[in-house]
Amino acid sequence: MKKTVERTKLAAFSLFMISSASMTVKISPIHMAASFLCFFSSCYVAVTQRPCGWLRMALSASGLAFAYAAFRLLALFDPVWIWLDGQWMLGWWMALISSLFHRRISARLLCLALGGCQGEVVYAMSILRMAPGYVLGSFSFLDALAISASSLLVWESIRFFSLQLEEKRPVRRTRQP
Repeated sequence: MKKTVERTKLAAFSLFMISSASMTVKISPIHMAASFLCFFSSCYVAVTQRPCGWLRMALSASGLAFAYAAFRLLALFDPVWIWLDGQWMLGWWMALISSLFHRRISARLLCLALGGCQGEVVYAMSILRMAPGYVLGSFSFLDALAISASSLLVWESIRFFSLQLEEKRPVRRTRQP
């Protein structure tokens, strides 16, 4: 990214997420990592979008949340289907779904943050009786979110470089009979 105020804010936000990942807060029966506060900042960013953009973002984030919770529950109740490392499969699954919903990388990352956090809440509520000490926003959640974001960024950079190479290549003219 170019040196802008947005890059500085993203860097500060990333450093906050990394440094606050080990701190937990207990809210009634649920433990929450301090880094899970990214959900509230993501909600603020989503609401400040263009007039109807927040509605589309809310719907796509809800779809991603249910996909996240479904994958985690599938891995819990039927682990035979998880043939690679679960975090990597979950990360790629979330990246694929967020890229199906949005075109711009910023919207994909925002959908990823919102949907991942909502999915984590849905998953935690569904296993609350089985695992009362579950921590919202744990390291495994942050790992899956980081894998998803990295996958999206790698895909975007491959797309960018292929477009750059396509512009440099001369176009041959074909003769018509």
